[in-house]
Amino acid sequence: MEELKRIKLFAGCNYPAGRRMLNPGDPCRALMVLVEGQAEARMMGEEGREVLVDHLKAPMLLAPAFLFANNNVVPVEVNALTDCVVWHINREAFFEFMQQEPTVLRAFLEILSERGRFLSRKMRTFAVNSLRNRVIEYLEANGSIISVAAAAEQLGATRPSLSRVLSEMVSEGVIVKDGKGYGKR
Repeated sequence: MEELKRIKLFAGCNYPAGRRMLNPGDPCRALMVLVEGQAEARMMGEEGREVLVDHLKAPMLLAPAFLFANNNVVPVEVNALTDCVVWHINREAFFEFMQQEPTVLRAFLEILSERGRFLSRKMRTFAVNSLRNRVIEYLEANGSIISVAAAAEQLGATRPSLSRVLSEMVSEGVIVKDGKGYGKR
């Protein structure tokens, strides 16, 4: 991998930490494979509020659900958290490869299905659950809330709203607050 990074031909595949890798509205013309590094996908709300959609860690495909869509534009921005390497595989060549290799086609369909299920659960959490319920789910999954700002971003809430809900939950005895943050009782 290190040798490939030094070849000028592959320089466009390298994204230093902090660099935007994809913008909302960018067309998805190739299969993008995050082969090294970590990134995050964010979506902007109508009121300018950002929501962290997912934390991306190599190896994984970026925006595979949009590769063959009629309107194949990426709905999120993707930013490199660490130095990243992304390989781009021609869409038509990948399609032909899947036709010749049914196991690859099945694996791609499984990846799409799992991503769809993940995003469906995330959407349900935002659409159906109250912030209070999202806090409980967050604590069950992560154990504690150390940074209110980071948790608010993941929960799709403002920091003041989350702080208010956390204070209410502490006063009701639903959760506890200690020097390290908030946790389950």
